[in-house]
Amino acid sequence: MSKYSLPNTKISATIMEFGKGVLNALPADYSQSEMEDAMLTIITVWNAIVLDTWHNTDKNEKMVLDALSQAPKEGQLQVKRLIKRKKTKFSDDIRAVGDHWIREEQGDFIFGCEARLDIERISLNEDSLKH
Repeated sequence: MSKYSLPNTKISATIMEFGKGVLNALPADYSQSEMEDAMLTIITVWNAIVLDTWHNTDKNEKMVLDALSQAPKEGQLQVKRLIKRKKTKFSDDIRAVGDHWIREEQGDFIFGCEARLDIERISLNEDSLKH
């Protein structure tokens, strides 16, 4: 079993950084609904790859790609980019996203979420628990 370290960043900040390509593609005057749709895509891909890491499989990644097989090519490409980004730049972050929300605050949309871990399957480095 591999040992993982918990990142010292908030999961919400990590998810926003992970999905910045999708978020940057939103129109300048995007609505809360458009942001919610974008975040759902980002979180779905993130969690699929995390669950595959937890269970040492690629089943969830394949399910996401299969579900998009009839989607427009641009959407498929966006998801494939997210998958590659998770596996290369965020591979060491094994937190899943649990509850999440978007609220409007003074004209801006604020994203928040809770992290989840599979503590029965994942072994953590002791040092990462000390922050």
